[in-house]
Amino acid sequence: MKTTLDLPDDLYLATKSRAVAQKRKIKDLIAQGLETVLASDPSNTGDLQEAQRQTLDALDEILRCPPSPKGRTKHLKNEVRTLRSEGWSRS
Repeated sequence: MKTTLDLPDDLYLATKSRAVAQKRKIKDLIAQGLETVLASDPSNTGDLQEAQRQTLDALDEILRCPPSPKGRTKHLKNEVRTLRSEGWSRS
């Protein structure tokens, strides 16, 4: 099924860089991320914490993936800070 996503420029560029580095299509990378989120059962704290850890790990990996000039990653860094301030953690 086709759909249209409206992503911030920084997020799109970081996702595109990651997909190219992994020789994958953007749609496959996004689908994997959605599957990870949907596979977690919010009523199970362990699964939710694991999904949060995986999300933070993925965001950190995107930030490390070249090219990552400051302008492209500012939005992602803010998102990571926001998630952590909301209690998301890797533990």
